[in-house]
Amino acid sequence: MRTASTRSIEVGDLYPLQTGNAWSYDVDTGEASTTLAITRVESFDGRFAEVRTGQTLLRYEVLSQGIRVPSADEWVLRAPLEEGATWAGRGGRTARLVSTGMRVETRAGTFDDCVLVSETGGKLELEVQTVYCASVGPVLVESTMRSNLSDRALTVSAQLRGYEVSPTSSTRP
Repeated sequence: MRTASTRSIEVGDLYPLQTGNAWSYDVDTGEASTTLAITRVESFDGRFAEVRTGQTLLRYEVLSQGIRVPSADEWVLRAPLEEGATWAGRGGRTARLVSTGMRVETRAGTFDDCVLVSETGGKLELEVQTVYCASVGPVLVESTMRSNLSDRALTVSAQLRGYEVSPTSSTRP
């Protein structure tokens, strides 16, 4: 990953939540082979989106301030998109925008105008790092959990394999 661009992007550009948008990921759990995971936007009414990942259905609210989990008042992404900005993340974690204007290479391609969000803390003491890229969505996700007893770490990572995102998918309210 490296810095590539400084163009102005909106929160909705980083996670386009239009009905039908879909992403597939190669998930590495540390086992010999990777697993395929698929995330799809099942519905979006202009304000609320329902996103399915496997058997899990997540509900997001898209506001001018960002994308939030309305049932818990937690944020996936939040404006302003400035390095160092923090907000209440998912699972009781604190989210921080670590880097903007990144270029990222994955199996699905090379993407510019990406941001890195790091979430830490919460009940499970997870560290989750997610790279979101403009007009694409999440392209890299890495979750790390450390054992308090052995100080061992378990890391699961997902890398974008392919995606289908509507070119008119800006989720700006």
